[in-house]
Amino acid sequence: MHEEKYITHIHKGIVTHRGGDLLPRKGENILESIIEFIKKTVIGIITAALTFGNTTPAPSYTQEDINLLAEVIYWENWNTDKEHLAAYYTGAVVMNRVHSDDWPNSIESVLYQKGQYSTTKYFFTEELPAEVYEMAERILRDGTDDVPEGVIFQSMRPLGKVWKKVNTDYFCFE
Repeated sequence: MHEEKYITHIHKGIVTHRGGDLLPRKGENILESIIEFIKKTVIGIITAALTFGNTTPAPSYTQEDINLLAEVIYWENWNTDKEHLAAYYTGAVVMNRVHSDDWPNSIESVLYQKGQYSTTKYFFTEELPAEVYEMAERILRDGTDDVPEGVIFQSMRPLGKVWKKVNTDYFCFE
């Protein structure tokens, strides 16, 4: 019985084929297969060159993450100032904790950690304004580069070195 031999996959410079020989699919030209391989390789090289040094993949967040961040932003500080600056800083503190090796690595774990956010008891008890969800999504998508990563405390009294004070809330370094 004759076994059909053809290329089944070209990925990262490795040619996978059935039957042991590098042959095109029946009816295809070997030159077309080689050209396709070169295109994929060149695109891979260009992509690697453009992303060189950027080895951290963009984090992905779930709808639950957006909802939780929106809830803490709202219940902790949404109505404390007209510009919602304290609310934004609250979201930044949560995300700084998530990214710190000294705190839990998820939004949910940070918020529900014993002795931290007492407002969690109000979460999901009323409908929040759309702007709150927009702020949460923006924080998760764009980050909070304007807030130093060491700012991980938020309280009505100074806890560590004060970075900013908005109304009655202090945002502090460790």
